[in-house]
Amino acid sequence: MKEEPKYLSIGELFDLSGKVAIVTGGASGIGFASAKRLAEAGAAVLIADLNSGAGKQKTKELTAADYKAAFVKCDVTQGLQVTNMVNTAVKLFGGLDIMVNNAGRYPLRLITEMDVKFWDRVMDINMKGVFLCCLKASQQMIKQGRGGSIINIASASAFHPTKGFTAYDSSKAGVKMLTRTLAVELAPYRIRVNSISPGPILTEGSSSPEAMEMNKYRLQGRLLTEGNRQGRPDEIANVVLFLASPASSYFMGSDLVADGGWTLT
Repeated sequence: MKEEPKYLSIGELFDLSGKVAIVTGGASGIGFASAKRLAEAGAAVLIADLNSGAGKQKTKELTAADYKAAFVKCDVTQGLQVTNMVNTAVKLFGGLDIMVNNAGRYPLRLITEMDVKFWDRVMDINMKGVFLCCLKASQQMIKQGRGGSIINIASASAFHPTKGFTAYDSSKAGVKMLTRTLAVELAPYRIRVNSISPGPILTEGSSSPEAMEMNKYRLQGRLLTEGNRQGRPDEIANVVLFLASPASSYFMGSDLVADGGWTLT
């Protein structure tokens, strides 16, 4: 009979000392909030983003606070760049234990105004990008033989359709099923794969004119949080920390909905 897992104290449950994490889209919003939270828990964090200026600046913020952090420019739709991203984490910090797939696109366009190019771009970033990062991260984790945690940022929109979000909603629904399938395939290697489905979160992307116009009819009166408020990036980062830590050791293929009650109304 297998030995029962060791009982951990509260401090041990959320201690990521010695762990290495990558956060894609890590230069802003949920991505940076997650990178900061993981670093606070003791992990060495590699911020991956297309925006070199923002990525380097955010990395400086972390290193100035004495956290272990570095930056790599990465287009998650390009396999060679994703491979380089993983190799950079290994070279700088000695391995990879936590993969947070946050990079994504948040476009608004009706099907009657959409073309194949628009659809493909959304799917390339939101679906293909997550697949490539899961592929390369899991290969490294299997090679190391010490397990790991892969966390995919899906969306409450994956199961709650919104007018104008045909491509986005479909891509995030795909991320949820990818998560569940990979959880089955990677469990024998002690790699846990889970996802988070945020509701409306106040980020740089959600404050664009396009997003604000969409939110007029999408959010009004539908959030159960006090003041009908949107969520903060750090509130999703807290869930990332949970899934990255030993505290979530029994979570496999789960999707955690953090939406302020948006999908209940």
